[in-house]
Amino acid sequence: MVRGVKPARRRDGRAGPLERYPKDPDKYGDPANWKYPVHTPFHARAARRYFNDPRNRAKYSEAEQAYVDKKINEALTHFGVPVALGPSGREPEAATIQADIPLNKDIDRLTLEELLLAFLGENRLARAHEIPASQIQVDKESKSLVSGSVKEYSVVIDLVEERIEHDCVDFRTNRARGKLLCKHVGAFLLRVNPKAASSMLRRLLRERDRWTFE
Repeated sequence: MVRGVKPARRRDGRAGPLERYPKDPDKYGDPANWKYPVHTPFHARAARRYFNDPRNRAKYSEAEQAYVDKKINEALTHFGVPVALGPSGREPEAATIQADIPLNKDIDRLTLEELLLAFLGENRLARAHEIPASQIQVDKESKSLVSGSVKEYSVVIDLVEERIEHDCVDFRTNRARGKLLCKHVGAFLLRVNPKAASSMLRRLLRERDRWTFE
């Protein structure tokens, strides 16, 4: 296993952080050159995606690559985002949800299943489909608020306040940190109006870091 070495300053590196980006070098995969910011779930996912590109990796030595990989993966783990097994790892859920715009498609062309896959990953989406309709209740469905319950858990999606509230353990302790969804919220969205659910998920993909998941 290659031991990571902090990248050296390079000619194409930035002199400092871009406007509105963190001033703390530790918030970057490559702190010496102010590259690959990882301060939010969105940026950590983007950093992973861009650094997986062989053209970007080729600019670093093997030891430097190991350092940047570790920094990015630590950020993904912190935000509750599954980490693929190495830069070219084939872990379906990680490969899907590390990309903010999944499957290289236009967001407006994504189906409800593809949108849910981006937020749940394959395993949780499969489990969402397994939850019986009898255990899902939609109490309110309007342009500003969608609410109800799945099993003993509540679900509130506030489109005005840009907030998703849910009280299962997986969501509270894991998924919410990465601004992702659990099987219960996925199952709930499968029971509301499909057009409305798709619209909400497209909005979430575009505005995810503005929303509160709690």
